[in-house]
Amino acid sequence: MLFNKIGKTILVMLSIAFASNFAYKFYNKKKRKEAPEINEVIIFTYSETNLRQSKYSRCKISHSMERLLHYLNSPRTSIDICMYVITNQDLANVVVKLHIRGIRVRVIMDADMAFSNGSVIKKFTKYKIPVHWKKSTNLMHHKFCLIDAMDDVDEKSIPLVIAGSLNWTNQALNGNWEDIIVTSQKDLIRQYKTEFERLWLQFKCVVNLT
Repeated sequence: MLFNKIGKTILVMLSIAFASNFAYKFYNKKKRKEAPEINEVIIFTYSETNLRQSKYSRCKISHSMERLLHYLNSPRTSIDICMYVITNQDLANVVVKLHIRGIRVRVIMDADMAFSNGSVIKKFTKYKIPVHWKKSTNLMHHKFCLIDAMDDVDEKSIPLVIAGSLNWTNQALNGNWEDIIVTSQKDLIRQYKTEFERLWLQFKCVVNLT
């Protein structure tokens, strides 16, 4: 009789220990998967004079530029860029480095502005970064970027969309009043992703210009 009671007690204790261990692992696994939500507004203004040395650039840059470069260096799987015009070399170099690292890079640009003074289109095609455009009297005037927005995203990734008035030009980054918002809100990412994929299929691949 005593042995039966001892056996039941041990069984109950083992069951409690097993249940507690399972609950602990489940809670920690769920906690790891819940990435922090990101919602940040970055303002660019020509009057920003507090420049600093950055690990992202050889030149001293503004805090706003530092934040933008921080996010652009964060992809683990992919980056999709839909930008009216790109002339800034720091941003172009980030894109090239991501491509070399094996990150999937896709770029959509306005066909006319691709040949504007200082455009990075030749650099991108030199490194075989796929760029799509469409010859049209209408402007491809979007200015947004999707980070890790692929369906088979790495579980450690935090999908983001970066959107606003900012073109990736020296004038916009250092001489204008501009803004971008960086957000991990899934519904907003989904809508921008739908637009990117629509244009990617509609527009044509740029031929090698080198």
